[in-house]
Amino acid sequence: MTRRTFPRTHGLWLSLACLGVCPALGCGRRASLAISQGESAAPASAPAQLEAPFLQASRVERDGLSIAFALRPIERGRSAAAAAESTAASAFADVVAEFTITDAKTGAPLGGLSPLGWMSRRAGDAGGDDGLPGGAAASAAGAAPDEAGCRERIKRFMGGLLSVRPEVDMNAYLLWTLNQDSTLSVINPQVALGRTKLRSIVSLAAPGVALALHPDRESLYVSLRGGRGLAVVDTRRGFVRSNVPVGQDPGRVAVAPDGRTVWVGNDGDGTVSVIDARSTDVMKTLQVGPGHHEIAFTGGGRAAWITSQRGDAVTVVDVAALEPLGAIAVGEGAVSIAASDEAGVVYVANSARGEVVILDAARRAVAGRVALKPGLGALQFEPGGRFAFALNPAADEVAILDASTGAVAHALTGFAAPDAVTFTDAFAYVRNLGAGKVSLIDRAGLGGPAAPPVVHVAVGQDAPAAAGRGPAAGPSGLAAPIAPTPEGNGALIANPADKALYFYVEGMMAPIGTLSTYGREPSSILVEDRSLKEVRQGVYATTVRLGAEGLYDVELLLDRPRAAVCLEATVAPARCAEGGGYAGQGDCGEGPAPGIALSPLFEPGLQLAAGEPATLRFRATAKDTAAALDVKEMEIMIVRFPAGYRWSGAPRPEGDGIFSVAFTPPAPGQYRFLAAAPQRGVAFGALPFVPLRVSARGAGGGAPEEGAR
Repeated sequence: MTRRTFPRTHGLWLSLACLGVCPALGCGRRASLAISQGESAAPASAPAQLEAPFLQASRVERDGLSIAFALRPIERGRSAAAAAESTAASAFADVVAEFTITDAKTGAPLGGLSPLGWMSRRAGDAGGDDGLPGGAAASAAGAAPDEAGCRERIKRFMGGLLSVRPEVDMNAYLLWTLNQDSTLSVINPQVALGRTKLRSIVSLAAPGVALALHPDRESLYVSLRGGRGLAVVDTRRGFVRSNVPVGQDPGRVAVAPDGRTVWVGNDGDGTVSVIDARSTDVMKTLQVGPGHHEIAFTGGGRAAWITSQRGDAVTVVDVAALEPLGAIAVGEGAVSIAASDEAGVVYVANSARGEVVILDAARRAVAGRVALKPGLGALQFEPGGRFAFALNPAADEVAILDASTGAVAHALTGFAAPDAVTFTDAFAYVRNLGAGKVSLIDRAGLGGPAAPPVVHVAVGQDAPAAAGRGPAAGPSGLAAPIAPTPEGNGALIANPADKALYFYVEGMMAPIGTLSTYGREPSSILVEDRSLKEVRQGVYATTVRLGAEGLYDVELLLDRPRAAVCLEATVAPARCAEGGGYAGQGDCGEGPAPGIALSPLFEPGLQLAAGEPATLRFRATAKDTAAALDVKEMEIMIVRFPAGYRWSGAPRPEGDGIFSVAFTPPAPGQYRFLAAAPQRGVAFGALPFVPLRVSARGAGGGAPEEGAR
């Protein structure tokens, strides 16, 4: 991972010192822009072409660099002909934003950079206002920012202030937490720690067990308890797109390296469901043996290795053909598995026997066994692929195995029920379930004769175990409680006992900040990095949602060579996507419309009293036939927002398509009434929620009515 020479604008670790970064850059004079339609902004000699026509492109040359910015459509659900007809980026649409950076003389692409980018509406354009003082922002209404204005704008964006935010931030990341109350929390940490805001809550049909993010960052997969299958969450829109029926008691979820398939271990029936990531159809159900299943991939994703805790073999599957390649006897009791393509081995941990079985990936045969202590749990290779970390929560130890020798390189003690490990560039982070601390193991010392240094950092007030194991716990850490920051020099740690997330930067002796989880117990944390990535040499891209129509300034900050430049882009009025509706707007729809119509027979924002029973009636019909739904098709959920009470169940039929739910709110607050029809492909979140207000018993007022989010 390339280290940045200045902080990114994620807002977690920004200090006031960041505000002076742009004046030190010597931001150059704005050059003239070359605006083109439907053609590449890269020099003719650039080897790579974009996958779809540009909606709009602009270019600036300075200090020996040619910097082009372009927007292009996302191809999901659109024909090539429709994409080719696009001539402008539409307001509120999801598009790909790309910077192409080349040498101005040779046209050679410049890779390995770490650009930061923003889009802000031009001051004075259609009511746009960048929030900057008059002289520092734009010399006149509708004018491009001058050199000082460009520097000042970037400086203020990097300050992480709510009062000065761009319409489009290309450096964002979101935090997703899997909570123990059947929800996912989405937290935007871009503002200062004291003002961290909850972006949204995603309600699940049942408590989540494990989760995995698709490489395109647009889908999140969550296995659910209670026979509710696999939830597919749309990360862009923040709701459950569908619930996919799989086997009994789904546990581990793994996305194949190529992103085409999702693998779900069904611990209750000895199977693994393989799901098409695009259509979410179950492609095949594999028989792999009873008990808990763990999944690893080798050969760049060509083979899947699946354990069976109550069986005695590891099943190897051809990922392309979805056919078994063989079974390798390892003995009953496998609880975790880890693979290293670099070393050509697969390691399997057996908890009861206290051993790690070494498998030769090429020969698909046992190559050795390493005796450790009983009680093994999580097993994972560090990113280099040489050293495997075997955690033993029963013995409070961490054994580090060297794949080059097949033996234990280091045996480390002093832990408190270590149950999960995550890696950054420099350290291995070990979560201690039995203490409010995280242990950092220096990776630089792994190859030496002496044991690597271990630093224990206090994280929170209570041990994570104080919250109870919870529904998301698993035999080998199904719910990862630590996530590295995109920078690679820190981590975010979830502590369910404290109901908080802690942010730690390497080199500090304690976390530098705390993020609220709003009363929920986070068992797992995942970082969805939406920042610019080098998709091809010299091409840096990310998916963004555009703002309102108008002329935009595009601000770019480079670390090396240190430079800040401003380009521009035009966003056209919103237009309807194919099939009707304005792109990106709820009235238009961004996907198939729900197949049912639901009409509440009570006023949205209805005021109820805490502790007093109420009957909520609604009508539900099928859109295609206008026929009433069967009560068995309907599910209702009532949640208190943003945290607290949750009820779910089936409504009571009253005839003529009318249903009712008896509801006694337990406490004052704001509630949401949600409906779903899973058999018709309508998950919770596909239909708008109906807000409810609950006041204290006998009170004359209530909570303010809550609008749609």
